[in-house]
Amino acid sequence: MAKQTASEIIFITLNHNLTLIGKAWLVLVVFLRILVLLFAGYPLFQDEQERFVCNTIQPGCANVCYDMFAPLSLFRFWLVQLTTLCLPYAMFVIHVIHKVSSGLPADSGTSESIKADSIYKIHQESFRNASLCKTVVKSEKGRVQYFTGAYILHLLLRILVEAGFGAAHYYLFGFHIPKRFMCQQPPCTTMVDCYISRPTEKTIMLNFMLGAAALSLLLNVCDLICAAKRSVRQKSKGKMLVEKMYAEEQYYLSGTGIKLWTPASSRLKM
Repeated sequence: MAKQTASEIIFITLNHNLTLIGKAWLVLVVFLRILVLLFAGYPLFQDEQERFVCNTIQPGCANVCYDMFAPLSLFRFWLVQLTTLCLPYAMFVIHVIHKVSSGLPADSGTSESIKADSIYKIHQESFRNASLCKTVVKSEKGRVQYFTGAYILHLLLRILVEAGFGAAHYYLFGFHIPKRFMCQQPPCTTMVDCYISRPTEKTIMLNFMLGAAALSLLLNVCDLICAAKRSVRQKSKGKMLVEKMYAEEQYYLSGTGIKLWTPASSRLKM
């Protein structure tokens, strides 16, 4: 079997550390939020200030009224939200890449590996007699690394970010874009009626993004529960494996099994 490259090992490690719900969340963010925002939200909101019309010719009145109506651009708010939401996931990926890359050997043909191979050949007979123990060790070397603690931490950060931006979204924009906005702020001399462009379409887009955020929050909570259960299973499996290896070690050291190592003093007497 050909050796795996570093990129393949990193990809496999990430694939094993992500749960099925985590992969579904990633698809949701990429296809249902980012792409919809770029291809549907940007054309909808790019002319929001130019199309904000007020029934006045007073200089500066329309700008002041628009600032009151939208102190923060909804499109920019969504961009900041999605960028911040992806930061914990990016930090988790960087952490996995760093840990996996640090554990990879720099050169498989070094003198240490050659020396280890020669030692293995010398003691091949002893290792063959201890086939059960060797199988356990090999299976442990071939295991994929799990970063359950880091994964749970990044899920908690994602939940906090999603909940915080959801609350800010409701507080700043609500669930409805009005068709008319009434304003009376200096330099407006009287009550001014202002009209928003495409309010129905913007309301649909607003509720769509809120629904996607709610679904994302639900997936994050479910993912956190699955990750916690997986962490408990891994700890119990690791405990059982340690107990099994300890029992095998006691079996071979007790003299009942095959003796794998002879003290130097005994070899000198022989």
